[in-house]
Amino acid sequence: MKNLNFLMIPLALLLLISCSSSQKVINSWVNKDAATNQPYKRIFVIAMTENQAARNIVEDDLSRAIVEHNFEVVESVNVFPATFTKKTAPSKEVIIEKVKELDCDLIFAVSLLDSKTQTRYVPGTVSYAPYPAYSYYGGFGSYYGYYSPTVYSPGYYTTDDIYYMEANLFDVKTGNILWSVQTEAYNPSNLNQFSASYSNVIIDQAYYDGLLK
Repeated sequence: MKNLNFLMIPLALLLLISCSSSQKVINSWVNKDAATNQPYKRIFVIAMTENQAARNIVEDDLSRAIVEHNFEVVESVNVFPATFTKKTAPSKEVIIEKVKELDCDLIFAVSLLDSKTQTRYVPGTVSYAPYPAYSYYGGFGSYYGYYSPTVYSPGYYTTDDIYYMEANLFDVKTGNILWSVQTEAYNPSNLNQFSASYSNVIIDQAYYDGLLK
């Protein structure tokens, strides 16, 4: 199994180029003080949301991405299938106890920090004819006739849906947070597209931060 390496830690903001340009990492942090050579092998993935469909899809996509890097994964939805509401969500003590019973080394928790709708103005544009060779000009009449046709696109207002996500990685044995990453998503077309892209962004950031080799 691969180890998580907490010694290679270039902390920085990174705009990731992934399968969807609508998602990016806005901040990441690695706990250098919690560096360990422990060979982590089994991760408990939990998406903390009341939206059961979102929980299923996000946990499943993250799990598939993590398994590709030779870790074993347990999805919370398979252990605590009930919808995560304030009334039905298990306590942290129950979750931790279960995670230990399942012999998981790490907890990878994902949550929605915030969401907002933003209206912005997109300025109009003017498209000119391609720049010609000088021989095209001829006299002023031909020059003027070449450049006078333009295409104008008027400005308009558009509304963006923006989602802010946070993912945190915890050591089960010590309880220490090992890694935290915040992401921003613009106008995801649907939950499936968002989840797949988010998983890729998280894995790319894990490489960038030195957690994966």
